[in-house]
Amino acid sequence: MVVTCEKCHTRFNLDEGRIPGPKVKVRCTRCQNTFWVEREEELPVTAHPEEEGQAAVDSGAGDLGAGPGRQSLDAEEQPAAGEEELAAQAAARAALPKPSLLLTGGARRSSWPWIISLISGLSAGILVGGAVMWFWGYGWMAQKIHSQASLTPSPAAKAAGVAKVEPVSPPLSPPAGAKDLKDLVIVGQEERYRGLVNRQGGQLLLIQGKVKNTSSQPRGPIQLKAVLTDAQQKNVKEREFYAGTVVFDDELQNLGPEEINRWLDTPGGRAQKKVVEPGEDQSFMVVFFGAPANLSGYGYKMQIIKGPVAASEARRK
Repeated sequence: MVVTCEKCHTRFNLDEGRIPGPKVKVRCTRCQNTFWVEREEELPVTAHPEEEGQAAVDSGAGDLGAGPGRQSLDAEEQPAAGEEELAAQAAARAALPKPSLLLTGGARRSSWPWIISLISGLSAGILVGGAVMWFWGYGWMAQKIHSQASLTPSPAAKAAGVAKVEPVSPPLSPPAGAKDLKDLVIVGQEERYRGLVNRQGGQLLLIQGKVKNTSSQPRGPIQLKAVLTDAQQKNVKEREFYAGTVVFDDELQNLGPEEINRWLDTPGGRAQKKVVEPGEDQSFMVVFFGAPANLSGYGYKMQIIKGPVAASEARRK
């Protein structure tokens, strides 16, 4: 059978025996275009009445034999004009190039099953994603509400006034032999405890500030003492520590008390800065673990207990 490329219109001769199914996909050897070719349906051959009549006449003529005025047929039959034309067409088809056979295709299938499967998959993905987002959002919202509730004082606390820990007087007595400590001044001290809960140490009370060196000589390492008092001015907790330590909120909640206390007990603190130059200041922080949940009426006292003049070797370190 003769097929024609849809792109370059080149004609090819394709053997129908190479089409096992109803159609086959071929490639044009000239322009590399691919296209489908369907098998030609064979039509049933029926004899026409005129041909049957002609055959009957020819048969009768053969019975008559040769008579006067009639010419007898040659022993060799001459080919009909139609047979010559068919032979020429066959030769022309044989001379045509042959396309590249790619694959055979069955009957055309409907695309509806694929569309339905795609829609079903998308719907299932949307439902699963929505469920995950809903549960995640619910957990996040619950955690947010819980954290807000922990930071919001109760109605009883609002009625009685927000509890606040403030410095109390009189201050602690100065240590013996600390006349030169007057040049070291505590500035910007404040306390924090709301929302500060350590996983191991429980409720925290944090007091922080700075020590300023107003003398003309370098000082250090600087050691302080903090005392927590109750509503009756009785000492509840006290802690000696070195300046130079700053701990962030996430560390206060997650680190163990041992590590935080190690920084507080080290000269120079976490920053390992043991000497404060004249006119400079150094940050400090003290942490009370296991503080009372209700600090209403509590106070604290802060005092510098050591701040010697730094030797030349300590300054180099």
